[in-house]
Amino acid sequence: MAITMRSSSRSTTTSPALTFVKYSVPHEGHTNYNDDTILLDRRRGLAAVFDGVGSGPGQLASRLAAHVVRHIWKNQHTGSGMLVAPTTLDLDAILVQMFEEAHTQILLEAERRARNARALLCYPATTAALALFCQQEQDQGYSMHYAHVGDSRIYLWRADEGLQRLTEDDGYLSLRLQDGSITQEDALRIDQATSIDQLSELEKEYFDNRNGITQALGHDKPLLTHLGQIDILPGDRVLICSDGIHDNLTDQILAELLATSTRSAAAKKVVQQAIETSHRSSAEDMRAKSDDMSAVVITCNMPH
Repeated sequence: MAITMRSSSRSTTTSPALTFVKYSVPHEGHTNYNDDTILLDRRRGLAAVFDGVGSGPGQLASRLAAHVVRHIWKNQHTGSGMLVAPTTLDLDAILVQMFEEAHTQILLEAERRARNARALLCYPATTAALALFCQQEQDQGYSMHYAHVGDSRIYLWRADEGLQRLTEDDGYLSLRLQDGSITQEDALRIDQATSIDQLSELEKEYFDNRNGITQALGHDKPLLTHLGQIDILPGDRVLICSDGIHDNLTDQILAELLATSTRSAAAKKVVQQAIETSHRSSAEDMRAKSDDMSAVVITCNMPH
């Protein structure tokens, strides 16, 4: 599904516009539900992916988080179109509020369900990756404020610079970085491996554990929201995705897909390629993993 939005009433036919496309498929082992939830408010410039932790309760957490975030954004940004810089809204503070309130509501829902059912085998939680777009003055592009928790990711693809990962996972490899077991270069090499002969025995163990997350909305621990901001220029593409995508696809493949796909098909192409990889044997590609898979691609179109 693709929709192109011009971002303010003063935009002209020479201004860039954002095209939002999304695509999501559930795990092939439970096609009747999807633990991922995609949230788009194209008109107000909001895009997010939530990846529920644990089948069943994960869907509850991701949907609840999306509901809370949408409600807060509509209350904070009461206009009908995208924000235009400079804005009086403190977008970083709003992002933190969104995640903290979603975190609180998921915890409260878990407590309520535990009281009613006496116990929960798996408490609801969800990762989150979210972007807010604000049009720059003079129609020169956009400012993107973003936040994430867990291992859902945000990437920026730019034609003359390639693919840049804007988020750093709250996960096992980050723990090994913090304790000095590996370097940043090691972490990237392990994360991008496609064959067992590319890694040592210890590194293979790190690779196998890379999905262990240390932060999520709904986890029973203090929440740390990661924030960032970057300018989005005409021709740029932003990818927001769950780990079902980046577990299966290397950065090189993601870059190729973002570089060559049409703006209306980009998200579907990313998901389809991840599904194709997931069907391979571990001998063919050690990344292959079945999962819920969700992608949002936002394209900043070139001015006409």
